[in-house]
Amino acid sequence: MEGRAQGYLIGNFTVTDPELMIQYSQQAGPLAESYGGEVVVAVSDLAVVEGQAQSTLIVIRFPNLDKAKAFYQDPAYAPVRELRVKATTGGFLALVPGLPIIS
Repeated sequence: MEGRAQGYLIGNFTVTDPELMIQYSQQAGPLAESYGGEVVVAVSDLAVVEGQAQSTLIVIRFPNLDKAKAFYQDPAYAPVRELRVKATTGGFLALVPGLPIIS
């Protein structure tokens, strides 16, 4: 039986203001959790083996891509997102679907 694919918010960036990033995490975490989000990867010293990447990698798993999009587009997230923008440089954020759940 096949189920809906999970959704992921993936971020790769360099933190330039750790204190501001802590504020971001404290505010974004509970909001992401309200959409079923769970941080599954949080690395600040990424060991890149190919290509170019920033030092921090964050992966948040959501029950599905719609929940991930709803979190990112939530008006309550807009001022929180600005904290991350001010606390980081370079890199990207991406919303991506996972593979379908097969059982």
